[in-house]
Parts: sequence; structure tokens; C-alpha cells
Amino acid sequence: MGITVNPGSWSGMFAVPSCVADEHLKKANGQQLKVLLFVMRHNNETIEIEDVAKGTGMADADVKDAMQYWIEIGLISNDGNFKEIKNVNTTQQKLLELPDVIPTYDQVASRTLESPELRFLFNEAQMRLGKTIGYDAQAKLLMIHDCYGLPVEVILTIIEYSVSEGKSSMKYIEKVAKDWAEKEVNTLEAADEHIKQIHSDRKLWNEFASMFSVDTPKYTEKRFSYVVRWRKEWKQSFELIYLAYEETVNQTNSFSYEYMNKILENWHNSGIKTPAAAIQASKDYKAKAKGGGANAVSKSKPETSYDSGKYIEKAKGPIVYKRREQNGQ
Repeated sequence: MGITVNPGSWSGMFAVPSCVADEHLKKANGQQLKVLLFVMRHNNETIEIEDVAKGTGMADADVKDAMQYWIEIGLISNDGNFKEIKNVNTTQQKLLELPDVIPTYDQVASRTLESPELRFLFNEAQMRLGKTIGYDAQAKLLMIHDCYGLPVEVILTIIEYSVSEGKSSMKYIEKVAKDWAEKEVNTLEAADEHIKQIHSDRKLWNEFASMFSVDTPKYTEKRFSYVVRWRKEWKQSFELIYLAYEETVNQTNSFSYEYMNKILENWHNSGIKTPAAAIQASKDYKAKAKGGGANAVSKSKPETSYDSGKYIEKAKGPIVYKRREQNGQ
């Protein structure tokens, strides 16, 4: 006889998205699943970290770590109660989408007749898109110019950039224009710098993602903000970052950017810059604890377990980037 749920248990139910069972049972650890079930059970209530901790029997810090997993994959939204690294452009001005009501044909024609600049925009847009644009596209370009305040030369740069990305639809051009306007990319000089930054950021993320031969991480702005912090702010090498990843998997049996960030932050604050130094620090910690000096060791610094010969070899030479197999996987 197969395993079944006691019929009496169905008297009270709450919804859990099917993707939790289909995709995340293998990836999420026990604490992450406990936190999710508690939040789903109290979905229509106002709950605090302390409520989740009390209901799951977990510490507040562990609740934050576990919650971060579901926030990063987008299953739970963050209302500010859970600590996270802010995205790079959190202070930028937010603009509304272009309205659905577009200028009439007569309005577009009238503006074109009175503005040589707009005539130039429409003609150049056709050349850069490699096709004739009709009234609808002209109306959208006019709205981008008027509503977002972008000059003609920047709009043409956006079109050229979109074509280079293989995305020349007006919907994509409108999306890029909104993003650039919010970031105040409103001159040719700013546009050139912005495109260079986009390419630089893409290269940085690709270098980070290439460390993983399997389960390549999917790009999100939040995840990229961690990589920017580790590489640009803390000046940490990919070798050190990968070592922190290995330790994260060892300790949590999952890939948690928040937990990984805590390890790297601890190393940064301790002046640890290489894998060899991190390994030596772990050995020193364990030696001090074994020798009876455990009380002298800060309890806020988690004990690490990456002092095997394998990690020493990684510290000495090129790293073979391969994600650790999880329990039974």
C-alpha cells in the first residue's frame, strides 16, 4: 500500500505553489522549507521575523538566511523586514510606463512638419532598424522624446544598442529608453559610458557564472549586486569567492548568496585576501579551540571546515570549478 495523507488532515488547508515540490525540494534545505511553510500558512497575516522564529523553533539569524533563498528566486517578496544587499540603483527616479493612448496620426504629422529634429529622428531610426517605420513606431518615438525627455541623439543610440543586442522591437526600445531616462543617461557621453558599463557588468557576471560547470546561476540584479560587492568593493578574487561558495554548500547544503556574503564579509573584515590565508585562519581557529582557548575566539565568527588537502591544492594552483554534489544528488 502506498503512502497517503490521513483524510482527517484535509479539514484545514493552505496553498503551496507546485514549483516548491517540483523544483526546490532537491535544492532547499530543511530550514528554508520550514520558513516557507510558516509564511505560506500565515500568508494573509502581518508577521515579523520573531514570529517566524518562534513558530519554527529557529534563531532570528537563521530565519533571515533561510528567507533569503525564497526572496532571491522570487517566490516571496521582501517588505524590508529581511536584511539584504540593495540593488545598485535603488535611489534612481522611477518613471511611469508610456501611456496606452498615443498621439493621433495628425498630431504626429504636425509635430514632424514643425520639427526638423523629429524628421531626422524618424529617418535615422529607419536606417538603423533597417526597415520602414510607420505611424505607430513614430508615435512611440515621439512619446519617448516628450515623456522621458531624451534628446534625439540618445534615442538613436538606444535604437543602435537595441539592434546590436538582437532586439529591435519598439517594446524593447521603449523599455531601454525608460531605464536610461531613470538613470539620467541623457547625453551622448553618458550613453557611451553606460554602454561600456553594461558590457563590463556582463563580462563580470559571465566570469562569475563560468566558475560553475553545472547549475550555472541565473542572472538577477540582486545576485549581481553581491558579485559587484565582492569583486569591486572588497577586491576579492574569484578563487576566494569560489572557496566561500564551497563552504556555503558544506554548511547549508544549498547555494545561499546571503550566507556566502557573510563568509566573504568576515574574511574582508579580517584582512583575508587569499584562499591560503582563509585555510590558515581556519586551522588557527581550530587549534586555539582544541587547546582550550575557545573562549578567546569570537563566537560571532562561524567555524569553517575547508582545511582539507583539496582546498590547499586549489589555493596553490588553478581551480577546477565544479559544483559540489549535494546529499544524495
